[in-house]
Amino acid sequence: MSETEQSFTEEQDILIWDGLQAFRELPDWMMAARDPERICAVFSQAIPEFQSGQLILRECDTSNIRYKGENWQGFYELTVSEPGESDTRIINLQGVLSAPGVYADRPLVLEGELGSKDWHAYIPELNLELWNKEPESVLSSLELLTDPEQSRQYLMSQIRAGSPAYPDLEIEASHPRIARYKPGSRCTIVYHLDYPLGAGDRWPELVVAKTYRKEKGQNAYESMRALWDSPLSSSDALKIAEPLAYDPELKVMIQGPIRQEKTLKELTVMAVTAGTPEAYAELTEAMRKTARGLAELHKTDIELGKVYGWEDDEMQVRESIDELSTSVPMLGPAAYPLLERLNKLEASSEPDAPVASHGTFRPAQVLLYNGEIGFIDFDSCCKAEPAKDLGLFLCAFLRAGMATVDFDDIAVSSEELDDGGRRARFERLIAISEQFLDEYERANKPVNRQRVALFEALELFILIQHAWTKIKVRELNDIMYVLEQFLPTYKILDLK
Repeated sequence: MSETEQSFTEEQDILIWDGLQAFRELPDWMMAARDPERICAVFSQAIPEFQSGQLILRECDTSNIRYKGENWQGFYELTVSEPGESDTRIINLQGVLSAPGVYADRPLVLEGELGSKDWHAYIPELNLELWNKEPESVLSSLELLTDPEQSRQYLMSQIRAGSPAYPDLEIEASHPRIARYKPGSRCTIVYHLDYPLGAGDRWPELVVAKTYRKEKGQNAYESMRALWDSPLSSSDALKIAEPLAYDPELKVMIQGPIRQEKTLKELTVMAVTAGTPEAYAELTEAMRKTARGLAELHKTDIELGKVYGWEDDEMQVRESIDELSTSVPMLGPAAYPLLERLNKLEASSEPDAPVASHGTFRPAQVLLYNGEIGFIDFDSCCKAEPAKDLGLFLCAFLRAGMATVDFDDIAVSSEELDDGGRRARFERLIAISEQFLDEYERANKPVNRQRVALFEALELFILIQHAWTKIKVRELNDIMYVLEQFLPTYKILDLK
């Protein structure tokens, strides 16, 4: 490389690095609308019911906020009590957070009684407009799916029609249990089923029903059916659930059981929290098994209608940045130097041939049970180069291992690492990642590792955007650290 070329590259690296720093800290006005203590302090002074002492504001849950279009929308759960009373009740509000200047000089607005359906407020100190939260809509299929007798008849008819292996299925009793529920959106229900005496061995002991909002359920069922009809269903390296039926009218998929003691994500957090050689050895072995399971999936020769490539993920990043730039204009120019570097490296590398891919493969989708590995959630199953699954998975692995804050109901160690300890953990996780790739290649064939690193870097940048769209301060700090360590490690950025 000539001195001119080297100087140009160094200037580009400085531009990329400076751009990343624009993402490092969320603006104070965003954090204020997410900080429970600040919310409580402002509400206590601004809202008459609290200001007068008619109600006592105990706490405020601000965990559900997301950027949509041109502002942040979310829910505020207020825990309140009467003066002198220990009993509390919940008041649910929904709000819109706008950037400063959108409503310049707009005064404080308070209408109606707090908790009533016509209550409305605008609090200029927070740039926050609030209403009483509307009741959650109920999934149309929920009553059917959770009622023992209705679900018994529904499961029996759907499985008989949808699964060639069980045309004579006879269910005597259904025992539903809601495993996961997001009101008005999606629900996962586990059923313990009773069969006639002597018939149960031929039929699944448990079945799971999952509801979908859009058409992902159809893709999940068709993909899982193709995988189940392939040699993968009898693989020793990987367990997958048997698809039993899909109801396009109610958008409900029914599948067989897949056992779990813990997820690989949970094991990752447990290992880095313990920090012992034994814990890391257990994690490394689980990662190797996962690599062999993913190799089995990628070797499966099945037809899939959807094909995804680098350009699809990169386009989503640009669209997200463009949306965010509406409220925070500096983010667009700050993001593009890194995107251009990633695109340039991607264009200069050769992708491997597309394979049957999971599409959203993360450690949370890997179930560990009695030494076995299972994969779940094939909603985004598609044809893609191996680097897409590999990069996304390894990015999520690093995120879980480097987290310093609780997320997704997994308790992360609160013990703070010093700079040396943090760097040592990162290097250990990178070493395990390389062993994962080594094992994948032994079980399958070599992959273009530069492209794996590029997909990983792109996904890390996506997570930084998510921290902005969801106003996640601690998560932003964690992911920024990982990205800034990752880019020089894989020669994507040479400046440190």
